[in-house]
Amino acid sequence: MNIDEIIKHAENLKPKSRNRFLENFLTLINQIESSVMLRGPYRLVLDSNIIMRLEEYRDGKINEGILSILLAFILIKRLPYHIDLVIRPSVFYEYLRLTNVTSNREHWKKFKELKSITEDELGSILFFDGIETYSGAEYYLNLIQKDADKIAERLRSYAERDWQFNFFQPPGCGFAGIPERNGEFIIVTPFFAAQGLYEKIGLEYFDEHRASRFFIEHIEKNITECKANNPHVIERYGSDRSFILTKVLKLTAKGSLEGLADVDILSICNVQTQFISQSHGRYAPASIGLSIDTNLAKALKFYSSIRLTSPKIGGEEENQEENMAKMDAFFHDQSRIREGEDRFRLTIQSSQELLKELAAKMRAE
Repeated sequence: MNIDEIIKHAENLKPKSRNRFLENFLTLINQIESSVMLRGPYRLVLDSNIIMRLEEYRDGKINEGILSILLAFILIKRLPYHIDLVIRPSVFYEYLRLTNVTSNREHWKKFKELKSITEDELGSILFFDGIETYSGAEYYLNLIQKDADKIAERLRSYAERDWQFNFFQPPGCGFAGIPERNGEFIIVTPFFAAQGLYEKIGLEYFDEHRASRFFIEHIEKNITECKANNPHVIERYGSDRSFILTKVLKLTAKGSLEGLADVDILSICNVQTQFISQSHGRYAPASIGLSIDTNLAKALKFYSSIRLTSPKIGGEEENQEENMAKMDAFFHDQSRIREGEDRFRLTIQSSQELLKELAAKMRAE
């Protein structure tokens, strides 16, 4: 579908749907723009909701979601970067409606089906992360299912737990905290309390360290909302975030687990983490998460900013070589940010040109 056809369908949308079309498109643009701060090559990791819209489109349903996706791919193809499309095992798992493959024949059928839906509609070759063979898919989907059961059990335990917590603790209590002036105790903020109370789950597919932020935020939210806890400490030291990760990974009212693929995508498409991974010239292809899910999009945006802090420099003479090494690394990171800003500006320019073209054609209609 070309831009003229997209506009024609967009004009037939109801006002609210037309607004969502534009909002979705701007969300997708933002995900691409923020990720080019990283060095390529680039991997565009598709979320399950992208695949769902492509399925609906294949069945003849045209809505604001698919129109925004198709328009975003017009922009992607205009950019001067090589960008591969990738499907993660967790997305394949959700495509299979949370089941594993039971035979080589079934795997090949679903594999070809997903590949066809994506490549035919988006006009780009699709790659898979380890699930291109029956044995690989069976192995990863089995791990995902085990992790899903563990995660659901952990979230259920959080819902049943009493989250009353004493924010005033003695030093050396096992929690991080803010020392009080008299030094007799520390104030354990809700976030520090959540960090200290978090216990590993034993995940096998998902990266335990990266996934832990979801569970720590669930704990922090429960502590903050517990009416038995000191409201003054919560008001002063509580998080000013909206606990977006608790909306990404959650149990539904019926007890079903939602957001498995989102955990995977946010874990590997985190711009902040990837910037560190690419330090010192390390070859680490950049993964760009592409999603029109509102909560996942907000989470990706939250972790898209890159901040540099000046290295701590020692004053002793024997530390001079170490100081020089720290400064060299810092200057190298600064140069990477400057490179990223050039790509960022170029991408913004391309997106603005497409937006102008879109606006002009829609006015003409």
